[in-house]
Amino acid sequence: MIKPFGKSELFLINNDKLLAPVIKHNGHITFSNKKTDVFNELVSIVISQFISTKAAKAIKKNILSKFGEEIFKIQNFENLSTLQIKNLGLSNNKAKSIKDIIAWSNSKPSKKYIFEIPKHDRERELNSIFGIGQWSIDMFEMFCVRNINTFSSGDAALREAMNQLGMVEYGSNLDRYDNYSEKWSPYKTYACLHLWQMIES
Repeated sequence: MIKPFGKSELFLINNDKLLAPVIKHNGHITFSNKKTDVFNELVSIVISQFISTKAAKAIKKNILSKFGEEIFKIQNFENLSTLQIKNLGLSNNKAKSIKDIIAWSNSKPSKKYIFEIPKHDRERELNSIFGIGQWSIDMFEMFCVRNINTFSSGDAALREAMNQLGMVEYGSNLDRYDNYSEKWSPYKTYACLHLWQMIES
């Protein structure tokens, strides 16, 4: 049975004639509002940096299999050196990022801390971690915090989708993508999900 569109998707269909056919073709996409494990999400995001979704999934699956885990946990990495983490199939910088994520996580008062502070403070906290930039922060906001109104102009796949649909011209600066995404507010994340689905399919 085909699930009906949610209010977010109906809003986007009505507000963006270029995005509407994409959503209708994709069908309803479910986006959970359940916050996820902070450490697992940050490590997953770091692994995904600068590589394809397919490659990232393969690397995550391989590392989790070696640990015998379903999600990444601090204890999997904290007794490993940067070189040992790198030898799991990661770059040196990604290994250093994971070590810094461990130090950052262990310095926080609770696992819920990052969810309880204002968004601008959360961004500042995450930006203090080695290897975590704006794209990573945007992905964390979407998939860990579950903020439904997040857009990432730094994401190459989103920009490619917007270029293909004629939303923004190829070669435009990032501000053009950010400005266009304002018509999706307050459901920018749902727009991103549909654009990613378009590119992946």
